[in-house]
Amino acid sequence: MLEAERTGNPDQPGTPLVSVIMANFEAGGRIVHALRSVLAQTLGDIEVIVSDDASRDDSIAYVRDAMRNDGRVRLVTTQSNGGPARSRNRALEVARGRWIAVVDSDDIIHPERFERLLAAAAYHDADIVADDLLLFYEDGTAPRLMLGEEASTNFLVDTERWIMGGIGNTPALGYLKPLVRAEKLGHVRYDETLRIGEDYDLVLRLLLEGAAMVVVPEPFYLYRRHTASISHRLSAADVEAMIDRQAVVAAAVDGPLSVPVAAAFTARQDALRQRLAYEQLVASVKSRSLARAMSLIARDPTHLGRLWASFTEGRRRRLPTQMPSQSPVLFLGGVDAGSIAEVVPDYVPTEQVDWSAPRQRKIWRSLAARRGAGTTRCVPLDRAGYYATGFIPEAEITPMETAGRVP
Repeated sequence: MLEAERTGNPDQPGTPLVSVIMANFEAGGRIVHALRSVLAQTLGDIEVIVSDDASRDDSIAYVRDAMRNDGRVRLVTTQSNGGPARSRNRALEVARGRWIAVVDSDDIIHPERFERLLAAAAYHDADIVADDLLLFYEDGTAPRLMLGEEASTNFLVDTERWIMGGIGNTPALGYLKPLVRAEKLGHVRYDETLRIGEDYDLVLRLLLEGAAMVVVPEPFYLYRRHTASISHRLSAADVEAMIDRQAVVAAAVDGPLSVPVAAAFTARQDALRQRLAYEQLVASVKSRSLARAMSLIARDPTHLGRLWASFTEGRRRRLPTQMPSQSPVLFLGGVDAGSIAEVVPDYVPTEQVDWSAPRQRKIWRSLAARRGAGTTRCVPLDRAGYYATGFIPEAEITPMETAGRVP
């Protein structure tokens, strides 16, 4: 259906500040955490459009439960599976917000994410604003930061920097989940031929059209990695589609490309072709086509090292996890919260943030690493504690008076 299912008053006046686009395909109970984190935003002037891609599990039932409790949630459904790009495009057709945010149905966001990112966008006069991703793993692997360990201050992203993201030792910016000014987005939509890389492609086209982008390296977006994820698995067909699409985008630019942008396109195409050869090698190994595999290795012997690294990583992930049997109770607070607190940085209200100063990052990754099996009970002792809790995936806030004995 093209019009979203709604509850509450369908004729609410005004335009929401943010439309949250949430594509869903069989996220199961994970979508509950995703919706809760969006609906708990300190910036309440939002609508949430869940675009379901012909799910057969119970995720739609969870969405309809949320709709009964909160009139800001809408649901778009379809009878056939078309992939995340098509799902997001369906949601964009009914979105009314002045900003568009993409939140995946198995991820979680910090409660102050929208409030702070929009403040950063205003400070930098940006059309696109993104934050770092805190990657957390269901198998117990230690969380990590997508932008790496060195990023600390806000940085502007031009077309060249976006294209070069992920090449060499640079972070893969295409994984980021930006907020985009709806006026700048206009009629630009996701390319539905792409199964992976559709976010990168959309932002690339906006940057080529002159959009201004800034990245805030604080990890307000908690990015779940699990066995059902598709965004970190490439096939040869996926890479071929990305190569073809980039050639189309470059050719569609009105006028000649600048020298730096043209060089970046060339470097990325070279990197994608190398990745294509590697994925073809992986396919040959899986199909036991030894002659084909040896031919690909002979052309580029560096593939052998990548293949071995992939094998050892896969073997490591198949080992039993070492997650604690029970998550700890965390008493969180600033420096003045008392001796029982795990000390976190003092709280700074959004209106007092210095957007030119270094961001807090590594402490949030370390705090998220405390998460074990099951729900992590957090006891915030002050505003700093509440803010810190937002960086712990699936945390459950417990009031001090019901927290029980101090461990």
